[in-house]
Amino acid sequence: MFWLNWHRRDQQQHLEMALKRCRGRISGGLRRQLLRLAPLEMAGLLIAAWSHLEPGSRAQLAALMEEEGFMDSWLELLAQGKAKERVAAATVLGAVGTGRALGPLLAALGDREEGVQLAAAAALARLRDPRCLEPLLTALAEPRRWPPARIAEILLALGPLSVPPLLETLKKSPAEEAVRVIAILGLFQDARTLPALTACLQRDEASIREAAARSLGELGLEQAASYLQQALADPEDGVRAAAARALGKLKYRQAREELQDCLEDESWAVRAAARTALAEIAAAEAGLRRSQ
Repeated sequence: MFWLNWHRRDQQQHLEMALKRCRGRISGGLRRQLLRLAPLEMAGLLIAAWSHLEPGSRAQLAALMEEEGFMDSWLELLAQGKAKERVAAATVLGAVGTGRALGPLLAALGDREEGVQLAAAAALARLRDPRCLEPLLTALAEPRRWPPARIAEILLALGPLSVPPLLETLKKSPAEEAVRVIAILGLFQDARTLPALTACLQRDEASIREAAARSLGELGLEQAASYLQQALADPEDGVRAAAARALGKLKYRQAREELQDCLEDESWAVRAAARTALAEIAAAEAGLRRSQ
């Protein structure tokens, strides 16, 4: 058994090196060797070699995997395999980039194994298929279906394309869903989100106001600072703390007086956030002086 495993590893390494050396068409001999591999062996080989291959070699291999039924085998493993097999299947489907894996990979976001969820999210992020948008945004209303963190990863990979539909979703979302949408919007650091996020500071729900304050800090735009200063007077301590923390992230010196006042706040969370914010502002000023 040891010899057999060693032989397989040696064969995998040989094939990996042969693929990496390919310049142009994959030879008939290499093709025949590849087709002797089992689906999981092929998956492991392509996962290891894919990032080193030229675009022409990738296209040939993707076509070969489709023609020889490897794609079907991986899709079956993704649906019915053991956990490690599902991880390998999700990873290779994302690398090879087959469009028909989109639905199964989305379904795998709800897998009972976190490793499979992570592999499926990474695969979808690599695919960057805009068709993901609608099901992902719909799933934000059902966090038990697909983890919001995995959804956020894929939306970020899709880039600026995700922002307009997220803003539309925010308009019609109930509070719990809106909090998730706001958190994701802050990650984009996109100026288009500023009006919606500042408007959320006026919403009735404290959870939305708090989420908006946090995201405005992540946004990194000084234009948000005046709105955050006003939020330091919010009746909810969670909102005040989030606003103070955000002003620190923005290194907004003009808020120093209000943050000093927050050191006397009745809430320890607000006091702690204000101390951190003041320290960040002081550090930024010291760095500026050193650079001058």
